[in-house]
Amino acid sequence: MLMSLTSIERRWLCSIFATILPTDEADLSPSATDLPMERFVADLNRSAPTDFNLGLRVALWVVMLSPPFVLGRLHTFAGLSGDERLAVLRRLAASEIYLLREIPLLLKMIGCLGYCGTPEVQSRLGIPLSNPAVPAWLGARADGEAAGAQQFDTERADP
Repeated sequence: MLMSLTSIERRWLCSIFATILPTDEADLSPSATDLPMERFVADLNRSAPTDFNLGLRVALWVVMLSPPFVLGRLHTFAGLSGDERLAVLRRLAASEIYLLREIPLLLKMIGCLGYCGTPEVQSRLGIPLSNPAVPAWLGARADGEAAGAQQFDTERADP
């Protein structure tokens, strides 16, 4: 597809997700870095309309190239520490320019769509599910079971 993100763009987007979403320090397991978010992005690219993918690509490039303008440092977003990445996103979110201000929120919504779409995370958050299907992008673990499926089946409430 013409508007699909490249593999490096998917990795960049995952680095933004890792900045925004819970990490190992949070009291929520799994962390965003434990999930195959790059596969989520690839799946999203395949199913989303072209204008969405174009908007996502533009938002991604704005964030990746914003540190010189936001922090005054000649680095891309990927070359910053975790705290500096968070500072970039916070400054963009506080921008007086509406489109810049909405980019972190857009990326956070997309990241949460993938992160909170996993049965394991939904179970930890106490969200009862009526559909036990595991998203295809989660794939199968080495033991042959879909990630989170066993925990989900034993903890989910009966409909």
